[in-house]
Amino acid sequence: MRREAPHGMLRSGLGPTACLLLATMILIAWPGDAGAASRRARERADTWDALPPAEQLAADPTLIPPAQGAVFVPAMTDPRLEPPYLVMKDGRILQTVPTGRRAVVDPGIYEIRLGSGPAEQRQRRRVLVKEGQTTVVPATWGAVVIQVVDERFTPFRGNYELLALPERRSLGVGLGADVELGDEVRTWILAPGRYMLIRTGENFQARRDFFTFRVGPGEQIDLTLVIDKEDGSFMGAGEIELPDRVVRNKDLRVNLVLGGDAEANRRSDVVGFRSGFGFTVGGFVDFLLQYKPPKHFVYARLKLEEKQVKLPGEPFQKDLDELKFDTVYVYRVVPWFGPYVRVGAQTALFPGTVNFDSPTEVIQVDGNDQPIRSLGTHKGEFEMSRPLAPSELKGGAGLGFIVVASNWFDANIRVGFGGRMLFTRGLLSSRPSDTKGVFRVFRRDDASQYGIEATAVASLRISRWVLATTELELLEPVHDWKHPIVDWESNIGLRLASFVSLNYVFKLLLDNDRSDHLQTEHRLMLRFSWQIL
Repeated sequence: MRREAPHGMLRSGLGPTACLLLATMILIAWPGDAGAASRRARERADTWDALPPAEQLAADPTLIPPAQGAVFVPAMTDPRLEPPYLVMKDGRILQTVPTGRRAVVDPGIYEIRLGSGPAEQRQRRRVLVKEGQTTVVPATWGAVVIQVVDERFTPFRGNYELLALPERRSLGVGLGADVELGDEVRTWILAPGRYMLIRTGENFQARRDFFTFRVGPGEQIDLTLVIDKEDGSFMGAGEIELPDRVVRNKDLRVNLVLGGDAEANRRSDVVGFRSGFGFTVGGFVDFLLQYKPPKHFVYARLKLEEKQVKLPGEPFQKDLDELKFDTVYVYRVVPWFGPYVRVGAQTALFPGTVNFDSPTEVIQVDGNDQPIRSLGTHKGEFEMSRPLAPSELKGGAGLGFIVVASNWFDANIRVGFGGRMLFTRGLLSSRPSDTKGVFRVFRRDDASQYGIEATAVASLRISRWVLATTELELLEPVHDWKHPIVDWESNIGLRLASFVSLNYVFKLLLDNDRSDHLQTEHRLMLRFSWQIL
């Protein structure tokens, strides 16, 4: 049945006069609305850790070539800690770009996907790019930084799950920052709305161990989540400030750890040690300092590790004696790239010895294994190295790249020019001998090398219980390129409790100035550690 319009209204819609009047009202009202929106955007930008969008755009060094344009998505926090945005066209990903940097493209219409989570779940924005101009995407999303602490407000790598409400859709698992490992809290980039934190593995209908919050467009909020280290239960959450000792300087991290461990190992041709299986006990001191303001990165670490082994019928012997210092400075031209300078040193504090069960003649040989002289007949301990032998000093400079930076995997590479000096201080290394009662040794000379250096560092986190790290250093000498120096160390750690972990360590060293053989080491450790700072 056809219904008649009420008296005074046109069945066909608004008349010309009404349309004109409505358009006039919109034009009159528009400037005021825009001003209010601009004021709200400025107010919310005041909560950002990052600079305002206009200042970020001015600081971006990316140049726009002729006949092209650019897209710019501002960062709310440190761009290194935010997920990059995607530039797409016709369903294809053209570029993946960190926030706070331009994406140079041809003029046209593009789709921008930004936010945390898989590409298909991210927020979508359509933008028009004009030649010679930068299209700035307004910050209609929100940023959330969640710092996980224990009951003493000490930051640690606790985990949680983030859900979007009201559909309770999982956006992923988040991790806190472990100061001991130099972590930083990643930023969640979210659509405006309500969200829920739950204990990892908890049902989405949880009635305990949960916390809800709301984030608005263009707003950054900082949450503190208190988690029990032992069982992972939530103890509290909210927009509460951390104690002064934590926030006094958010760019500075100082960490001191004391510990001890029991270890089973398998060594092959490692200088200063017997090849084969062994069991040792010992302790360590580990001091770490990091300073990370927006444009700089300073890393310094000092570690002392001492271990003793007791063999049947023999006195205690040194099994591991290592004092290491490393420091790196990086100037960040852009968040993922910058020049670096590094300095490092390594030595042993105590003399190294071998123990002879019966009288043994020690004969020194030359590089061709020809006898030079007898060092006498010895029984019991015979000194192979003096204190502070060998000592190594190394350094280098070049360019550093952050390849991957995510909640679960990090990787960076450094490439440059470096060198090292090795002070052997009369270090002796053993040589094979077919004669019973004869021990052959070769005296190592001081050495220095310089050339192209490369370093690759990566870490993989599987929940808060499993951590794997690897570091590979390579020096290709200019004058002896056939004998590169390769130093590789990998560690897989399983946390059994807050202060106990089970670790497997693999070490490989190829260095002709120390030994003619490839040195390898496998170590399985039950480690106890206590964080002092």
